[in-house]
Amino acid sequence: MKTDYKHVLAPIQIGPMKLKNRVSFTPVWPSFATADGQVNQALIEWVREIVSGGCACINIGCGTVNRDLPAFITHLLRMGEESVVNELSMLCDMTHMYNCKIGMELFAINLEAGGFENRDKNAAKPVVEIDPTYLTKQQIKDYIEDFANAAERAMRCGFDSLVIHGAHGQLPGCFLSKLINERTDEYGTQSMENRARFTNELLEAIRAKIGNKMAIEYRINANDMIEGSPTLEEVIEFAQSISDKIDLLHVSRGMHSIQKLAPYINQPIYFDHGINLEDAAKIKAAVNIPVTVVGSVTLEQADEAIKAGKIDMVSMARGLMADPYMVKNAKYGEPEKTRPCIRCNNCIHKTHYQLAPVRCTVNAEMGMETLYQPIKEPKKQKRVAIIGGGAAGLEAARVAASRGHQVVIYEKSDCLGGVLNMAGAAEFKKDIKSYCEWSIRAVQSMDGIEIKLGVEAAPEMIKAEGYDTVLVSIGAAPIIPAFVHEDERSFWVGDVENGIAQTGHEVLIIGAGLTGCEAALAQSRQGKSVTLVDMISTDRFGSGGATFNQIAIINMLKDAGVKMLGGLKMLKTDENGAVFENEAGEKVNIACDSMVVSFGVRANDELVGAYQDAAVDVAAIGDCNTRQGTLYNAVHTGHEAGYMI
Repeated sequence: MKTDYKHVLAPIQIGPMKLKNRVSFTPVWPSFATADGQVNQALIEWVREIVSGGCACINIGCGTVNRDLPAFITHLLRMGEESVVNELSMLCDMTHMYNCKIGMELFAINLEAGGFENRDKNAAKPVVEIDPTYLTKQQIKDYIEDFANAAERAMRCGFDSLVIHGAHGQLPGCFLSKLINERTDEYGTQSMENRARFTNELLEAIRAKIGNKMAIEYRINANDMIEGSPTLEEVIEFAQSISDKIDLLHVSRGMHSIQKLAPYINQPIYFDHGINLEDAAKIKAAVNIPVTVVGSVTLEQADEAIKAGKIDMVSMARGLMADPYMVKNAKYGEPEKTRPCIRCNNCIHKTHYQLAPVRCTVNAEMGMETLYQPIKEPKKQKRVAIIGGGAAGLEAARVAASRGHQVVIYEKSDCLGGVLNMAGAAEFKKDIKSYCEWSIRAVQSMDGIEIKLGVEAAPEMIKAEGYDTVLVSIGAAPIIPAFVHEDERSFWVGDVENGIAQTGHEVLIIGAGLTGCEAALAQSRQGKSVTLVDMISTDRFGSGGATFNQIAIINMLKDAGVKMLGGLKMLKTDENGAVFENEAGEKVNIACDSMVVSFGVRANDELVGAYQDAAVDVAAIGDCNTRQGTLYNAVHTGHEAGYMI
């Protein structure tokens, strides 16, 4: 049944704040503040693009409340300093121009340089941002004062709401955990009154500063996912104890500092959508304030959950970064226009692991707004040929046509999508399939694009057509060793993923990059016994994408019983399977019914070069211009090439 979205699009009152719909942009760290923690133009334009798409509220992530932050802490908004007020006021004013509310997330940061591992004083418990066990009474008082002063500062800037971060191992939530909090005083865990004391005092101090002029949202973990952590019943009791001091409860799960749990905060493509909905429903049933939830919740899921009374609204970030116009598309009855998020977590990887500005794989302009704005409109319409209808070619065609050019796509096969069709074949990669379908729909529905399927566009043919610009997007050829063609038990991973080749019960997958790992997971879910091998060490298995996703798929492979062997160099096949050599020079025999090779791809430089004289302007995009094919590279090179014509 088609969703009409009337429940998620309905207005809602959150304390003193009236929201035009029930979709909020949840706090993320885009890494756009200046090095000394001030607002920059990149942050303003990033926010502008998101709020113009129709969400009801945007929450700005990672506002540090600490006073006197050291210089090594960079690119975080310094809510503990008066200097942020001027530019943040401009950000609030701009947001309100779009009839959108704006919130600020407040959290306290550890002032010790280095990673979480340097903070571990008790190896028997998880390491967190700030461990309450070791805080003095004066430090507790100082943190409460810091939060309250930051809240008052946000109010003067014009913010409509605050998000107090008590999830994922952040300070307020740590007082609740008997596993983390080892105090024996009134801030200890002897009673719920003591466990909630810090948070209640914190919220009281904030309310004393802001009165009823702003809404307060508290971000909570329904499940830390660590043995000995608060149960859901304890979380509910805690929520009830603070509910008279907040206006909205924001339900999440997981811990940042524990690698295997980090993916549960930003769920990868392998996880189900809406993983926190049921916990949120149980919490909502027990409190008398509105509840919102994160966790890869789709707009359809949100509408149904609101209708069923499980939640009051939904909070999301990655979906709105992939397409800020999700809400407007739903409002105007055109949800099929929304570009799907593929949950590759490249956005999080950029900010959290590379300490770089946020970027999106499928939305090439997201985070690059200030880089694209100075580019002028084309001076004249051009005729553009795009050779190949894969991810890069489709994106280039869509963008070039949107800027007024006449585009012809030549695709030698009988369908568009290229390797996206293989990449989205597994049941647990439906998000890729959805993106492929969206990309094809986009070019098929646009004026100015002609699609020629089943046509192999030779360079001389393209040159004879007299195009102004030719974009070569022919992809890359898979690396398939000779034995695959000579041994009937051996298959290329793409044929296995697409269902063209059928494997036996004992499957050996050779090549443990991301594609090989995903193939191993797909095979194991079919009931196969799977062994995954590579020359690289096992701690590098699954690399090539975001770290969160690598962590997730390796954990899933372990849970599925996939045998993973690193440091093995393949020598040959034999009648039982394959023979490898380990790092000690010893022979290792692995028996199997089927061998699946996943050795990556190689661009055909000679073929790409053959198009160089096909027009005055020729460029190679996508997999044919790189040594490591990724969807990020395909979309971004295609987008940039189409935009610059």
